[in-house]
Amino acid sequence: MNQNFSGKNAYEHLRVLAEEIGPRHGGSKNEDKASQYIYDYFKKIGLKTRFQQFPIYSFETADASLRIPGGKELSCIAIPITANTSPSGITKPVIFLEGNEAAHLDAGVSGKIVVMFNSFTEDLLKRFISYKPAGLVSIQTRPNMKHLRKPGNSGTNRKYGSVPSILMTLNDGLALVKNLPEKLTMQVTTKQERVTKGRNVIADLPGCEPDDDLIGVCAHYDSVWAGPGAFDNGAGTAAMMELARVYKESGTRRNLRFMAFGGEEMGVWGSKYYIKVLHDEDVKIKKNKDFELDGLCTELDNHRFLINLDMMGPLYGTSTAVPFGDTDIAAATRLLANELRYAITIRDQIVYSSDNMTFNHVGIPGISFYRGPFESVGGHTEEDTIKSCSPEGLAHIGKFIEAWIDRYVE
Repeated sequence: MNQNFSGKNAYEHLRVLAEEIGPRHGGSKNEDKASQYIYDYFKKIGLKTRFQQFPIYSFETADASLRIPGGKELSCIAIPITANTSPSGITKPVIFLEGNEAAHLDAGVSGKIVVMFNSFTEDLLKRFISYKPAGLVSIQTRPNMKHLRKPGNSGTNRKYGSVPSILMTLNDGLALVKNLPEKLTMQVTTKQERVTKGRNVIADLPGCEPDDDLIGVCAHYDSVWAGPGAFDNGAGTAAMMELARVYKESGTRRNLRFMAFGGEEMGVWGSKYYIKVLHDEDVKIKKNKDFELDGLCTELDNHRFLINLDMMGPLYGTSTAVPFGDTDIAAATRLLANELRYAITIRDQIVYSSDNMTFNHVGIPGISFYRGPFESVGGHTEEDTIKSCSPEGLAHIGKFIEAWIDRYVE
């Protein structure tokens, strides 16, 4: 592929995001620093750039401890945005639930620290909270992985309430269950939990065609909390920034909009807000029936297609494309890959859980690209560092995405 995408350029952006700035969960100070870096770069290369602020329920840090009274400290992390204990913690009787189905849940959890694999889905969480358990020790079920850095769901907590919650790895959790004590002492503190502001970075590159149609290219630049987020998704953001340079220098036939979204890992906050603004404006304008009769379009109507970049960077791994909205997208991608002799897996029968969902929900078709084995590079853990990524890995998929845009957008 004779493309202009530079893996070296993209890798330098990734180095700044994952190493200089580091962990940048939604609404944090580091996420703010990252948005400023992206904004400054887009401005530097001459794109019309703006911030879009959105509300997000967030926190700064979270701490937890778990120990057997009079015994040893157990390895764990907090699940942020769940209830706090007192600073000295709580000591309560322990109950182990063998599963997270309705049959495993009854009033016997009341006043106890519940130890279980994973947790309850939302349909059972309300019932679980209503029994007033003292705390939750959730054991993740993926083997040989560090702690998954996922916070609690602030929306669910506001509806049902919450309990102090702690996460253990599978190996540590199994050791606890095999020798389950009568009581545990747990302490959880989420600091500076609040509604704050996140920022999307929006940069427009006008095309030479005289129309208002927009092709979006997006990536989320936040990470999970306390995780560097190199593969997921500093690398996707870096690739998007490099594509912006490529098309700024070469020119474009279509209007391109580059979008760096915040808050994806905590519930696609940034892209949800972006679409909400467009949708609300669309509904308001179309109350005037003459608007559509005159053949006019809103900004939402002008969004013709979305290209989402989420998780990439390793040279070792598999490139994957997930189309959404039109069966021809999968066929077109297969055709291009065959022509270029590029190995890529097309997964057109799944729902890809990223910022593309918010666009798909309002009927905007698109495609998501990613590359790599999620678990072996430490996805969603503190081990998602730049060491799993390389300039060659970024170029491997970045050049194909550029070729895809050249064929089907330009």
